Amino acid sequence: MTRKLTILLCVALSFLAVDGQLAVDIRAPRISDFLNRITNTTFDIIRGGVNIFGRAVDRVVNTFGRIEDRLRALLELFRKQLLKGIPELNIPILDPLHINKIDFDVNHDSAKLKGGAEDITVKHISKFIVDKEKFTDLGNLRFKLDLNLTFPYIKVNGTYKINGTVGQAFVIHGNGPFRINLINLKLGTSTILKFNLPARLRVEQINVDVKLKKLENNFGNLMNDNETGQLINRAISEMAPEALDILWPEIRPSIEKQIIKYINNILENATVVNLAKRLFNIP
Repeated sequence: MTRKLTILLCVALSFLAVDGQLAVDIRAPRISDFLNRITNTTFDIIRGGVNIFGRAVDRVVNTFGRIEDRLRALLELFRKQLLKGIPELNIPILDPLHINKIDFDVNHDSAKLKGGAEDITVKHISKFIVDKEKFTDLGNLRFKLDLNLTFPYIKVNGTYKINGTVGQAFVIHGNGPFRINLINLKLGTSTILKFNLPARLRVEQINVDVKLKKLENNFGNLMNDNETGQLINRAISEMAPEALDILWPEIRPSIEKQIIKYINNILENATVVNLAKRLFNIP
């Protein structure tokens, strides 16, 4: 497995995570769907008529004067909800996060791949570390929010199947159990928010950076040959952090666009805007 071939494989697989103008059919949870499951833990409390989160914001505002301290306290509340869920509102536990099925069909110059994964479990999302939270007043009711998180260890497992070609002639196939361990995954965001009073808040811009220190993976029965499968698994593990660095500038704009659209949909809710005004000391 050459360096170039491994990067081609990572490029091909990266198409599963983004929207684009490629001939890619993905019947799977996209980024916005994942955000839906996570953020509904907080915002469906309001939509469901149980203003638990509103009372939590009141406690945070009354306890902490600095906005950064308030944000950190809300992140801790969010962490607890990931672990516990809210049974009264049919909001499930999200750590571990369960995904029933992901199907994909990639048709691109670099790769033609078809397959999917089932019974996927993602663990340790809630064990994030807050590296940085900074709130900057830019004037004219525009604000900048910087938030950096580190996920020390995220574990993903399930079953997979894949068939196709990478590059011009390399055939790849396999099916069986898989595991992926993401080690020291760093997520940095910088968001520009704009208040248009009396009751409108929008995200104008968001920048997202991702860094991965190490990947441990094993796709069982890859190539239906133990020796070849181990070789490919090692190559993917060794190349993944560098491949992510290479690919991220290409896939970032699409991801940022999805996130902005989703957050702004949430911010159409006047109650959410009023909570944000209290949180950020907007009269």
